[in-house]
Amino acid sequence: KLSLGFIPDRPYLYEKLTAREFLSFHGGLFGLDRADGLPSRIDELLGLFDLTPWADELVESFSHGMRQRLVMCAAFLHRPRAVVVDEPMVGLDPRGAELIKDMFRAMSRKGVAILMSTHTLEVAQDICDRISIIHQGRIVACGTVAELRQLADTQGQELGPIFFKLTGGSSCHEIEDIV
Repeated sequence: KLSLGFIPDRPYLYEKLTAREFLSFHGGLFGLDRADGLPSRIDELLGLFDLTPWADELVESFSHGMRQRLVMCAAFLHRPRAVVVDEPMVGLDPRGAELIKDMFRAMSRKGVAILMSTHTLEVAQDICDRISIIHQGRIVACGTVAELRQLADTQGQELGPIFFKLTGGSSCHEIEDIV
């Protein structure tokens, strides 16, 4: 449990707590307290995720993007070695999405493994070192974007066409046949 962080696509937050209180509560679940430097770690993460101005505001007043960033603070609070992330960009504005991408890159450089599930191929191509393509519950390809291009024999293309080639094509062809 101490080695893993989790960022769900629909997080549950205690809305009657402030951001600082929520993170303090979450830290307690991992056995962190004042002696472990929990207050300064909370301040550090609130700053990294641009939430410092709202640290003492109730979570119920937060936008969707702010809630997502608060959950990310909680996931990184105990300094896990790996973080599982489910659809991290859903509902985020462009600035929030870019902040999250930058944070994932920074955490990865620090040795934290980020295991992300996403349907947004551009996000996967933009920030992932390795990508597994899952089709009908099975991994059909795994590798870097360059390796996937080579496997699909689609040099120079974006991940979308690679995905469709490796999973049996696009449903757009079927739609054109109907219309």
